[in-house]
This record gives sequence, C-alpha cells and structure tokens, in this order.
Amino acid sequence: MTITDWNQKPFTSKTFSHPYHPISNNFIDYMDAWYNMFYLQSYQHSWFIQFSRNCNTQFPAWFQKWWTFFGLLDSIFPPDIQEKFEFYKKKTSSQPITQPRLLTFCSRLRIPWILTWNFIKKQEQPHPFPLSLSREFNIKWWDKFNHDFVSSLAAATDLEQYRQELLQTLKQFDDQQENEETKEIVISDDSFVDLEIILYGGPMGQSR
Repeated sequence: MTITDWNQKPFTSKTFSHPYHPISNNFIDYMDAWYNMFYLQSYQHSWFIQFSRNCNTQFPAWFQKWWTFFGLLDSIFPPDIQEKFEFYKKKTSSQPITQPRLLTFCSRLRIPWILTWNFIKKQEQPHPFPLSLSREFNIKWWDKFNHDFVSSLAAATDLEQYRQELLQTLKQFDDQQENEETKEIVISDDSFVDLEIILYGGPMGQSR
C-alpha cells in the first residue's frame, strides 16, 4: 500500500473494522507492521511468502527497503530459474528502473520463498567488548514451486517476445498454480493475507 492508497495524511488514524486494541492505526503503523510481524515466534516458526496474483508490481520505496530485509536472493534459485532471471536482467538492462529487478521478476512470476530467523551471538565490536545478540535470517527455495510456470520464457529472443510469452505463461499457469497451492498448503490460524502479498505462517520445518 502506498500513501496515495491510504488516502489520508500518514499520521491520521483509521479505526479497525473489528474490535481490537489499540482501536486504530495510521500509515506509519501499517509500514512498521510489515517488519514487526516477522519478529514473532522465532526458533519454531517459518513464513511462506508469495506475491498475490493481483499484486501491483510498482512498489513504494518503503516496501523496497522491506525487501532488502525479508526478500529472497537469487542465490537460492534452481539453475533453470536462475537462467530465466539472467535472461530477464539482460533484456531489461537498457530500461530505467526504480526498484530491484529481482523484486520485479519475483512479483510478476509469483516466485515464493520460505523465511526463518534465529538469534545468534556475534562479535560486533573487538575484544574486550562483549558479544552482541543479533538476528540471523535464512531463506529457502520452495521445492513444490512449478518450474513450468516460467519454462516457456527460455525460447524468447527479445524483450517484446518475452513480454508476450510472460503474459501467455501467466494466463496458462495462474489458475493451475492457485489450485495446487490451495490443495497443498494448509493456512493456519496465524496466517496473514494482504492485498499485495500472501503470507502463510506455520511451524518451522514443515514442507510447504
């Protein structure tokens, strides 16, 4: 959500539609929630994250900052997905961009990832300063992702063909992937759904 979508000044509060404490929040609270929600239930909890099909892929600056903390890295891509990403970067290298290409690539193709974090002791300052307590984040590839979702893009030879192949691929596999996710992923009581991104919370270590 952007400040334009909020349609009020950032510090103007809105009341929740259901009884809750506190009874209202503002746009700053909304942005903070994207960080704070992932700090809950470490050690025994993981997050399955995937962009929704109706996601607006032009992201505000605050979300791009969030991506640097909680987004995935292309180092976890299987070889065939990495190949498609390298092709995408090459074919869009001459275009002006206002956000990370990896973010655009993953949001348009709805590429999911699994996020976990834990506490670690770290020597932030040289001895004799004591150890610091830090958070260590880990990301993992979701093995059940349908690679065919992006396979047809390999045959594209230019950006326009890439776009056409992308539109055709999205149309062909969107409903199929949605049905597979509905069958294979059990949404727990602590799940969160947003207009721009789908988050499934569950016990760490489960196959998702």
